[in-house]
Amino acid sequence: MKDQFYVIILLFVYRLLWGYCLYRLISSIVVPLLLRYPDPAPHELSRLLYFFEGELALTRGGLLSGAVWMLILLAAVHILLTPCIRAGMMYHLHREAEGERGLFLFQGMRKLWKPLTLFYILELILLGLPLYWLLPEALPSFIEAARHPQALLQPGLWVLGWLLYVWIIRLALLYMQFGYTSGTGTPSALLLFLRRLGSALPLSLLIGGLALLSSLLIGGMSLWWSGLIGLLLQQASYFLKSLFQVWGMASQYHVFKSSSTK
Repeated sequence: MKDQFYVIILLFVYRLLWGYCLYRLISSIVVPLLLRYPDPAPHELSRLLYFFEGELALTRGGLLSGAVWMLILLAAVHILLTPCIRAGMMYHLHREAEGERGLFLFQGMRKLWKPLTLFYILELILLGLPLYWLLPEALPSFIEAARHPQALLQPGLWVLGWLLYVWIIRLALLYMQFGYTSGTGTPSALLLFLRRLGSALPLSLLIGGLALLSSLLIGGMSLWWSGLIGLLLQQASYFLKSLFQVWGMASQYHVFKSSSTK
């Protein structure tokens, strides 16, 4: 981790900028609507007029369509940047494993962004395919749960199954990317992952659990100490997320490298 600390700092800055862009987008929609809320306290007619005016602003005023296009643009930028960052991190790990020291992040982005973008698109397709069948089956149950909460049991089990599927697929593709970028090949890396499930899954579960626990603690403290302290704690969560992301990838790479060497 100490050898990749600058990567953590760069990821922290990236997350800060990403969070700021999302904040500005949501603020540009929500704040103008809230400022038009009647003051003093409204009676029933003024409240209905307020909601009717807000609905018109969202549907016919172009406010909603502009926000949707901005979200699509941000999603496209995120899809382009995510595999680039992953490429730089993997290249950095490979160079360090060979005994080299230096700033390899941007060099790796330039060399490996194309194949890892294809891997990322494949990941999105594999993760989204089950939703094609899951959403039509689960949506009526979610609607019914508004009146009968017990209706959430069956779709809840489906969601848990999908999350387990997402976890396994992401880990498998991570090892395949390790194999591709190191030159050992994706099939052999996938077989290695299957052989080392007993190490890869508990390690991922441990680091993921620590990341979730830290996020819950910081989120709770930021709500408890609202104001400047809460804001600083919330920004610190970006650093912890970046740290756990690098830690998770580096630990899985250690499993991959030690196993492939043997």
